[in-house]
Amino acid sequence: MNQTIEVRVPATSANLGPGFDCLGLALDLFNTFRMTIGAPFAIEVTGESSERLPRGEENAVVQAMRCVFEDAEMPLDALPTFSLHLDNQIPVSSGLGSSASAIVGGIVLGNAVIQQVAPSRVRSLARLLELATEMEGHPDNVAPALFGGCILAFRDKIGLRTTPVPIPEGLRFVAATPDFALSTEEARKVLPAMYPRAEVIDNVAQCARLMLALSTDNLDLLRGGLVDHLHEPYRRPLVPGAQEVAAAAVDAGALAVTISGAGPTLLAWCQAESAVTIADEMTLAWLNAGIPCRALSLRPAQTITAARCLDTPT
Repeated sequence: MNQTIEVRVPATSANLGPGFDCLGLALDLFNTFRMTIGAPFAIEVTGESSERLPRGEENAVVQAMRCVFEDAEMPLDALPTFSLHLDNQIPVSSGLGSSASAIVGGIVLGNAVIQQVAPSRVRSLARLLELATEMEGHPDNVAPALFGGCILAFRDKIGLRTTPVPIPEGLRFVAATPDFALSTEEARKVLPAMYPRAEVIDNVAQCARLMLALSTDNLDLLRGGLVDHLHEPYRRPLVPGAQEVAAAAVDAGALAVTISGAGPTLLAWCQAESAVTIADEMTLAWLNAGIPCRALSLRPAQTITAARCLDTPT
């Protein structure tokens, strides 16, 4: 049997300022993962950082597929061989969810294989989210990568839960990515173990402000900047030029600027009519700091990530 299955996974911006480790947003920049079932094992990688990504069993997409197989108790000798073509458009180590994309792409592809050979063992979307969260460490990137849109993820007595957060129709996002990488591990190391009570209280207020602005379509509530005390003050020094680039975005009309995920990408929140100008000004500000930059005007990506067959089995 030879059948080609494709999955497109969106970039994501996690935290969204004060929503540390619980809020995330899918953006319309995609990695595309194509699997040919029945072909000899091989991995081809194109696009962003293609020369850096592994082409063996250690590849994150393959590891995520194996995770789903193990969860479904599928013996490897009962599974067909497959080849992969991975086209990366999301910059690696940029704060735009490249690793989450690989994990979500892998678990969705793995589930598609299970659908072919043992339909009764197919994992639910809720279970796929749990597996992706276990691999990634927290849900703020993998949840929007899997479900699309803006997602609030939290745990309670029921378990890991997600709920969509509305995004106003006129809201756009400029993702400005400087030409250097910042590992999530490095960005995590700078965070303190404890925070002053007043800062935590202010973060709660800021997150409530953000949710109210989005749910009521009142973008004026975003003006003045989204204040965060939990991660941005500690990560900003890791991103040379961040202050100047954020100021340039606000001067050009941005409602707020947040660090995307662990950085170094900065995410400007803006209205559609000012997005191009903001992208140009952010690029120029980083160039003035001696750092090349790519700035993209992006919409929220709203579609659930799913596998689709590109041809008929032969």
